[in-house]
Amino acid sequence: MMSIGSRIKQRRTELNMSQEVLAEKIGVSRSAISNWEIERNYPDLQVIVSLSDILDIPLDILLKGDAAVVEKISTDTVQRKSLSKKLKFAYIFIAILIVLMGFALHKTKWMDISSNNQIKSFQYDGKNFIIATDLPFYRSMGGCAIDYSNNGEIINLTFSSYRDLSMANEEVFITNAYLYPNTTKVAIVYNNEPLVMYNIEDIDLSLK
Repeated sequence: MMSIGSRIKQRRTELNMSQEVLAEKIGVSRSAISNWEIERNYPDLQVIVSLSDILDIPLDILLKGDAAVVEKISTDTVQRKSLSKKLKFAYIFIAILIVLMGFALHKTKWMDISSNNQIKSFQYDGKNFIIATDLPFYRSMGGCAIDYSNNGEIINLTFSSYRDLSMANEEVFITNAYLYPNTTKVAIVYNNEPLVMYNIEDIDLSLK
């Protein structure tokens, strides 16, 4: 009983088709055709379908009696389905991971100073508030919101840092300050809660 390799060779010869021409039509190397014909290995299912069309030989005849190839095709099909399922799960996982990373990066682009451990020093030079901070190497100081509520007696400051891709790590920030005549305290706040409270006389450089 003829093997699939023998049938490929026989039909190719009947059509006066060289191994090079058949290989070009299928999109494989000439050595692949040679290996199939001497039964060193077998074509996969997709290639067998192409061979059936190009050589004009029905699939059932091409595969007839070749149990080894039929078993290989069955095994390859199961493996391909399993691999396809794993790839789908991998793609879904990667897509979810990218979305979560994008959300995390967006959410952490700007962050308020949230701990007094991030504050190294805070001073007032008569015109400006000067804060020195302790930030991760990838963040820099970038903004300040000033709240003059409480009739100006207490000034609330919210300082922000941003994710700095240049890694400049600017940890000192200077912002203009205006004190009311009755201002006695300055608070650095996070979520409207004081992290640390300073008396003006304790931070005013002009008094030292």
